[in-house]
Amino acid sequence: MLAFNRGMRFRTGTMRWPAEQKRDWILRQLRHAVRRAARETPYYRDQFVALGFDPVAEFDFRDFARLPVLERGDVHRAGPSLRTTVLSADQVRKDATGGSTGAPTEIWTGPEERGWRESGSEYYMHRVGLPSGTRIGLLWGHHLDPVQRRGVRDWLHDWADNVRWFDCLRLSPDMLEGYHRELQQWRPHGVVAYASALAALAEQVHRPALQPSYPSRCFVTGAEKLMPHERSIIEQTFHKPVHERYGSRDVGLIAFQTNPGSALDFEVDWCNVLVEPETEGPDSPILVTKLHADAMPMLRYRIGDIGRFPEGSGPGQPALTLQDILGRTADRIWLPNGRWAHGLGFPHLMKDYPVREFQVMQRRDFSVEVRVVPRGPLTDASREGILQLMRANLVGLPVSLLVVDDIPKTRANKRRPVISELESQPDGAGRDLLS
Repeated sequence: MLAFNRGMRFRTGTMRWPAEQKRDWILRQLRHAVRRAARETPYYRDQFVALGFDPVAEFDFRDFARLPVLERGDVHRAGPSLRTTVLSADQVRKDATGGSTGAPTEIWTGPEERGWRESGSEYYMHRVGLPSGTRIGLLWGHHLDPVQRRGVRDWLHDWADNVRWFDCLRLSPDMLEGYHRELQQWRPHGVVAYASALAALAEQVHRPALQPSYPSRCFVTGAEKLMPHERSIIEQTFHKPVHERYGSRDVGLIAFQTNPGSALDFEVDWCNVLVEPETEGPDSPILVTKLHADAMPMLRYRIGDIGRFPEGSGPGQPALTLQDILGRTADRIWLPNGRWAHGLGFPHLMKDYPVREFQVMQRRDFSVEVRVVPRGPLTDASREGILQLMRANLVGLPVSLLVVDDIPKTRANKRRPVISELESQPDGAGRDLLS
């Protein structure tokens, strides 16, 4: 809570700082973060010695750019050596990425990082008119297992926060119609949604007879890239601003569109993360450095997305804005009854099993093969657990499990965790709401 309050006050007080003043502050905080990493983690202490890099020196951004990029594979291999030796076990929390690349990454956070993360999300939501306590509909996936029913404790928490959940990982025309009726009656101030799910809702209700009167303020999208055609149908249907939010489970909020009515640039949460391009040129892989990582430092971490950087950007230099995020979207698995399962749901389902990589492949006959690269021996119980969970989320589809040594990459050298040979529903079996 102390870190949360500090982050809120700092962001509010520095809103009108000029760019140079922000960069000066980032450099001071970066030096602090690098020195703490050297003191408190064996991984960075050994790495700096091997590189001949002196973290105590008054290094600048050009010196910082000479440090190697941190890959997801490095995080896997480093294990405990990348974690702090200072904080006690009750101060750190383990989390994991959603595994959109097919291999979830374990992340550890301390109280300082959690406070700065949460205050960043609250700060930007407050700026767009959606502070905590306002009515917010969440068109989201809120469970590691979206099929699992929610308990009384979860219900009370949502009631206190004034939010309602609308599961977006399995959708159909009927479900979207039902969501529309409930939202129309409840009239939330805002809706936070997966980009493609919100676009599906917009297309479903884009008819004169329905005339949506919600939300009263705005939309916020996340989890996947909001495509131009999706923004267009959402704005045409609801006539409200759509703010795109960019972040990840391993880093938290990274950037936010604050004024989409006049510019689609993203404002970087510069006091919590240093964002830089990995290469020269406008379109580059995004590197992120956590400036308040008290449990697990991550310096020059390749987040896995491509960004469009402002003119003059370069490796090591902090970007205060991003012109666009050219990042991934997820595939979906089709069901014969016209529903689909969103590809972003599958990484959550696999998180609790000893799986290093996976791929969900759907054939033209609707059958699904789950290919897994295990992390060590895969027990019969784990095999059966994966199959049961997949079948529960893909009701009616034949599902099989195949253990493999490697999952082939695409021609672009990327892994696709979800692939369907059904590009759209066949005639008579439903329709693709995003076609």
